[in-house]
Amino acid sequence: MAQISLAVLGGSSVATPALVQALLDWDGHAHDRPALRVILLGRSARKLAQVQAICQRMVQGVQPAISIEATTDLRTGLWRVDYVLNQMRVGGLEARARDETFPQALGLPGEETVGPGGFANALRTVPVVNAALRIVSEIAPNAVVLNLTNPASIVQYAATRYAHSNIISLCDSPITLGNELAKLVEKPRSTIDIGYLGMNHLGWVVSMCDVEQDLMDLALERIDRMAHLGVDAAYIRASRAIPLPYVRYYLHPERILTQQQGKTPRACQLQALEQELLSQYEHIDVGTRFIASGTSVSDPLASDPFASESLTSVSKAVAKRGAVWYSAIVVPILDALINDHASTWIVNVANHNLIPWLPSDTVIEVPCMIDSRGAHALPVPEFLLPLELRTLLYALALYEELAARAIVEQNRDLALRALIAHPMVRTVEQAQAVLQAVWPAGGV
Repeated sequence: MAQISLAVLGGSSVATPALVQALLDWDGHAHDRPALRVILLGRSARKLAQVQAICQRMVQGVQPAISIEATTDLRTGLWRVDYVLNQMRVGGLEARARDETFPQALGLPGEETVGPGGFANALRTVPVVNAALRIVSEIAPNAVVLNLTNPASIVQYAATRYAHSNIISLCDSPITLGNELAKLVEKPRSTIDIGYLGMNHLGWVVSMCDVEQDLMDLALERIDRMAHLGVDAAYIRASRAIPLPYVRYYLHPERILTQQQGKTPRACQLQALEQELLSQYEHIDVGTRFIASGTSVSDPLASDPFASESLTSVSKAVAKRGAVWYSAIVVPILDALINDHASTWIVNVANHNLIPWLPSDTVIEVPCMIDSRGAHALPVPEFLLPLELRTLLYALALYEELAARAIVEQNRDLALRALIAHPMVRTVEQAQAVLQAVWPAGGV
C-alpha cells in the first residue's frame, strides 16, 4: 500500500504523542497499517519542535515506517495530503478557562462546548478553522477531514457550508457510554446493538438489544448505578432515553451551576498538566533543529542515554491527559477509511432527511457505516426519542444554523437570534448579556 499522508491541525498539542501511540497500536495485523507521513501543523515553531521530537523518537525504526514532520506553514503542510485531523484549540486553555467561568455570572453553567461557553468557543474557532479548511479545499480537495475541535457540530456545520464539504466530526463520548451500558447489563459490547440519536454532546441511547433479547429494560432498571450521567434516574426511566453526561447541562442547569461555583475549572487543571508535559519535553528536546517551512532534520535522542527513561516519564504524563479519543475512534476510523474495513461507528454527519423533523443540513450524531467511500448514516429509531427531547435537538439545530451564519457574516443581530434559540438561554436579557461578554466591539 502506498504511503498515506495525515496532516494534524493543532499538531503542537501536548496530547499529540498519544495520537502517535495510537497509530503505533493500530489494530489488526502489521500490514494493515500503511506507511504514514504525519505532518504536525501549528503556530508556535518552538512548541511544534518539542512535540515533534518526542513523536520522532517514538516511531524510530518502526515498520511500516511513520515519518513525523512539522511546519508552521499551512500550505506546505497541507499540500495534497490524504487526511486532515483537526484538533485546533483556538485561544488555548486560557480561553477555555473563560468559557468555563464567565457564564456563571449570567446564571448559567459554564462549559466549553455547550451554552454560552460553547458560543464563545465557536465565535473564535469557526473563522480560524474555516480559513485552514479553505486551504485544504484548494490544495487537497479530496482530503477527508476528521474533526475533533469543539464545539464539534457547529464547527462542522460552518465548515461544510463555507469551507470544505468532506468532513466528519468524531467524539468518544457515545463510545464511552455504549461501553458503560454493556458493563451495566453484563454483556460484551461487541454483542450489543445500540440505537443512538442526537447531536454532538446532546444525544441518547434509545434502544439496546443482542441476538437473544431486548436489553433496554434491564439497563433502565440499573440506571441508578450510572449517577455520573448527572440526569435524574427517574426521568431517564420515564423518557426511556439514556443520555450522554453533557445532557445534564440542558436538563439540570441550576444544579450544575451550583456544583461549579467555587471550584477550579477543568481548563486550569489541564494548564498545569500542559506545563508539566512541556517541562518534560524541554529535557528531551535536545539538539532539534526546526525549519519553519519544513521539518526538523535530526534525531535529538539518538545519543541520549536517558532517552528511554525520559520517554517513559512522558508517556505517564500524557496518560494523565486521558486523550482516549485517538485510540477509541480516530485510528479505528482511519483504518476503516484507508483499508475499507467497513465498520459501524457513531459519528457526526449531515442529516440529509434521515431524521425527518430536523433540517436536512443539521449535523447529527448517529451510527454510521464507515468504509473507503466515507460515512453512511444508518437508519435510527428516531420515533423512540420523546417529543420533549426532540424539541431540545430542534432548538439546538436552529441555534447552530443561526450561529454559524452570524459568525461567518459578522452579524450581531443574527447572533442574538441564535442565542435566543439556544435551549439553555431562557431570556432576551441573558442572550444580550452573553453577547456583551463575548462579541467583539468591532465585529468578529
